[in-house]
Amino acid sequence: MPKIVDWDARRDEILSATWRVIARDGIAKATIRAIAREARCSAGILAHYFDDKADILGSALLMSHRRVAARMDAGTAGLRGLAALRVVMIEALPLDGRRDLEAQIEISFWGRALGTAELRDLQHSEFDHLCDRLHRHLAEARDLGELAARVDLGLATHQLVVLIDGLSAERVLYPDRVTPRRQTEMLDALLDSFRRPPG
Repeated sequence: MPKIVDWDARRDEILSATWRVIARDGIAKATIRAIAREARCSAGILAHYFDDKADILGSALLMSHRRVAARMDAGTAGLRGLAALRVVMIEALPLDGRRDLEAQIEISFWGRALGTAELRDLQHSEFDHLCDRLHRHLAEARDLGELAARVDLGLATHQLVVLIDGLSAERVLYPDRVTPRRQTEMLDALLDSFRRPPG
């Protein structure tokens, strides 16, 4: 009797193996052979689940983002405005081992996307999703009266994204200089700059 394989679970295992290869060896060495070896399967097996290397890398990035988004959804349940925004930002920053790995994967994709139109388009689409989410939370905070009148939502959204990207890149390159405490201090300082003054 043929062995029954959970297609989605096996695909996720291959993508997790892809993450490990990228984090350990860099995206340039994330070859089909290296990914197959890490996933303990043959290159031929990979072809059953993915069209090519670009498909594997793009799917790994999407899987990473979906897992982050799921944590954001869970963490913001019952929260609104700036409180919800802070939770979203905390999940996006590299504050622990899991989020460090996510940052490594993200930064690795930047260089790859410069030379690959398909990955670049995917990066742009995912960037737009994050911006939309941050903007929604800021708009909600404004409607709740939490923001200072001078706050421009578009500019504030861009500042938040730059904080995520900047801290992620610095954490990958200089982990000892960007401690979790420093990251949260910088986040809270930025959020406080958006708040309506008391009274």
